[in-house]
Formats: sequence, C-alpha cells, structure tokens
Amino acid sequence: MSNMAVTRHPPIRDQIAGILRSAIVNLEFAPGQLLVERNLCELTQASRPSVREALRQLEAEGLVESHNGRGTVVRVISAEEASQVYEVRAELEGLAARLFTERASAEQNQALRETLVELATAIREGKSSKHILTAQAEFYRVLFEGARNPFLERTVQGMQVRIAQLRATTLAVPGRAEASLEEFEQIFQSIAASDPEAARHAAVEHVRRAGEAMARSRTPA
Repeated sequence: MSNMAVTRHPPIRDQIAGILRSAIVNLEFAPGQLLVERNLCELTQASRPSVREALRQLEAEGLVESHNGRGTVVRVISAEEASQVYEVRAELEGLAARLFTERASAEQNQALRETLVELATAIREGKSSKHILTAQAEFYRVLFEGARNPFLERTVQGMQVRIAQLRATTLAVPGRAEASLEEFEQIFQSIAASDPEAARHAAVEHVRRAGEAMARSRTPA
C-alpha cells in the first residue's frame, strides 16, 4: 500500500482557529469580549484575511458571533442554553462517576485523589480562578479517563468550551468555590467507598448545585 501519511502543515486558518479556541476554553478571552482583528493579528503573527477566516470558522462552531458595527465578540451563553448544557452535563458526569467507581485502576484512583488535593489547596489558599479552574478540569480529565469509555470522553470534549465558560461564571458567585469543593470531596468519598450509585448521585448533585449558582449569578441584585 502506498504511503498515506499527511506531511503538509494544517492550513494557517486552522492553526489560528485552534489558538483562539484554546484561549476561549481557558477564558483568556471572556464571554462578551470584543475580539479586535488588529490585536489578533499581532497575537498570532498572521495576516488579517487569515484571522478573518479563522473567526468565521469559530462563528460556525458557535464560539463567537459577529455584530454589525461592533465587530466579533466571544459568544455569551444564554440562560436557556446554559440550562440545556447542565441537563446533559449532569447525566454525563453522573455516568462517568459511576463507571469510574466500577472500572478505574488503583493508579487512577490515586491520581483522582491527588487532583482533589490540588483543588483543595487552590481553593483554601485563595489562588486565582484560573488556577482553580485548571485543577477542576484535571479532576474531570482523570474521572473520564478512568471511566474507560472513549465515546463518553469524546462526547464531553465537544462541550468543553461551554462547560469552561459556565464554570468560570459560577466560580465568581460568593461561596461557590468552597461549596463546590465539598461536592467534589463527596464524589471522591463515594468512589473511595466503592459505591457506584452514590458516586453517580454525588456527581449529578454537584452539577445541579452549579446550575443553581448560575441562576443566582444571572439574577439582578
């Protein structure tokens, strides 16, 4: 069979889109933030036409939106869409917690314990939101990996941008970080007790409470 390996580099547009997508996921570009083409050109060292193509690609993915007379902004998730994300997220994370309890290796259980320690340290020492979000993301990475269901893992990956934005919003609610830590600890305790159903329930309850925090964040003072 002939050599089928692809040797050329990805198109510049795709490379730029990847950079900007990562910045949105990591909340370096906040929801509602205006994306100035000139600044993006400087950031990526790319031409304006290439940046525009990348922005059109991200708009097709629903990550940014174009406003006449204003430019392109990072898309803000509506209350309805947030509710839909939480509904799906609760079921997926609950399933992951149950499967992890049933399937994870001793090494994966230890890795999950270590991510929880890192998260607790970040919250109790008052570290930055970005540090806390990174620790939370690592907890979930280990959780889904230990669930040993690649399709489930890929499904969640498709929601990561939305989930990251929502986590950042709820984390800004006073007291939410501390409350979420207790919920993460409950998930882990159920896993450590080898109770799949309790782990599933704890994960679902965590997402439910996160949804309540999101609703509070959108309520005018």
